[in-house]
Amino acid sequence: MLHRITTFIILTTCLLFVSTANVEAKKQTFEKLCLEILETIQSFYPVRSTEMGIHSYDHRLTDYSSSSIKEFVRKLKNYEKILYRYKQSNLTEYQYINKRLIKSNVDIALHDIKQIAWYKKSPHLYAEEIVNGIYFLLLSSDAPLSERSVSIVNRMKAVPRYLTVARKNIKKPPQVFIDAAVESLESGMNFYQEVAAELMKESPEKADNILKVSTKAREAMNDFMNWLSEIKVGPETAFAIGKDNFDYKLSHEYFLDFDSDSLLVLGERLLEEIQIVYDEYEQYVEEQHQNGQDSVFIPACFSKGDILDYYNWETEQIKIFLQVNNIVTIPENIAPVTVIETPPFLRSMISGIAYQPAAPFDTIQHGYFYVRPLPEELDQKQLDGRFRYIHRRGFKGSVVHEAYPGHHLQLQLAGMHSDPVRKSQFNLMMIEGWALYCEEMVYHAGLYGEEDPARWLSILGGIRFRAARIVADVRLHTGQLSYSGAVNWMINTLDVTTDSGREYIAKEVRRYTHSPTYQMAYLMGKREIMRMRNEVMEKEGDNFSLKEFNNAILAEGSIPPALLWDILGVEK
Repeated sequence: MLHRITTFIILTTCLLFVSTANVEAKKQTFEKLCLEILETIQSFYPVRSTEMGIHSYDHRLTDYSSSSIKEFVRKLKNYEKILYRYKQSNLTEYQYINKRLIKSNVDIALHDIKQIAWYKKSPHLYAEEIVNGIYFLLLSSDAPLSERSVSIVNRMKAVPRYLTVARKNIKKPPQVFIDAAVESLESGMNFYQEVAAELMKESPEKADNILKVSTKAREAMNDFMNWLSEIKVGPETAFAIGKDNFDYKLSHEYFLDFDSDSLLVLGERLLEEIQIVYDEYEQYVEEQHQNGQDSVFIPACFSKGDILDYYNWETEQIKIFLQVNNIVTIPENIAPVTVIETPPFLRSMISGIAYQPAAPFDTIQHGYFYVRPLPEELDQKQLDGRFRYIHRRGFKGSVVHEAYPGHHLQLQLAGMHSDPVRKSQFNLMMIEGWALYCEEMVYHAGLYGEEDPARWLSILGGIRFRAARIVADVRLHTGQLSYSGAVNWMINTLDVTTDSGREYIAKEVRRYTHSPTYQMAYLMGKREIMRMRNEVMEKEGDNFSLKEFNNAILAEGSIPPALLWDILGVEK
């Protein structure tokens, strides 16, 4: 009897050991699969990889030939089948989140290339890659310019063939896509000329080849523009991806449990509610806080350099405020962010302020905060206006959204993640939602004092603008609004009265046409974060810590906020 019991225990132990070994093997295989999938997507999109700091493909542009597309689709479909075999029971909670993220990456890559097929209808896709392919290489500090110049020249050399493939692929693009492409190509030709001049100065022994390659690239861009001027134009709403595709992105990219119809209803309600609040507060400001300008001494030696110094000083002051007030933890090894004037080669593409994050996989990290170029010489009126702006510390709001605690901090922490799966995520609802959430959070934390009516009105205006974006986003891409119809609707809804304001809206809406769901990500992302924070506050009561909550969600990387509920242990 004892022998039988002993034998049973031994067999049970062996089976348990084999079972445990199998589980561990599956987990290791899963990690390898994740890396393989990421590498496949990175390889297909080499310019995106350069932006991420992955430099294995710096020498080329995306291959949109039919054979390349078919092979990419085949691989993605195969990955979908393999991922299906990994059940939740075979993975840790952390791995299961990663499985959902990787599956989302595969689903959206497949959806973009097969269902929406941007490469068949968007000449702007090709124009943008030509410019970004060089820009991201220049931005990287991971290797000396002499090494990067080899990849820059190779990408320039690839442009003629790349645009030949574009001509084969593109059929009946909407006029709004053609206009965006032409603008990018015009600035791209100037950009290539400037880059070539810098490279020739850096490597005079290679000057002839650099000039030859860059000239052919610019000629190919010019030929492509001429071709676009003669192409048969598609319907005005040909940019729309359609309701089914929009719904797919909501569920598979953002893990939202509602469709575009529900999103539109919610967006319209949010817009109506914030419009009432905005109008009432605007009236309050006009009646109670219109006191004219304060008397401010304007020093005679005030200059352009002082303005840029202020921008960078303000960035550091906001960082200190966050630490002193226990709003979020800022690691000592956070990369610097420098406020600079938008470089000349980007000025045709960036009209306002913008943030360029450091590539998460690059070893050398540095973020750049672009601001509008300043005149070399300022007259007395300009000096007066700029100094008053500094006197009231007017740059605070921009720093909050773009740098601290907004984009720079969030993306830096995401890029510090040790897991390549988390490090590779770039979900817009988290990125843009977090930055918008920060604007209101720091106001209530006292960044502007007890009350700053002008700043609060600005924050309300930002919410109203993002609510209008939700409505425009859905109605544009479900075919309910044409481009011109959406421009007019935005102008009327937001009561835009200036020529510059109308021009800004026209450019904004043009961007919306080739970036479905981007616009809804701001306010919907903020709303999701706020809902989570309220639930955690309810659960923890007096033990709730804003700093710990913020740290917790930032620690997970740029993942969809909808996945954070389980991680935080709260119910939706």
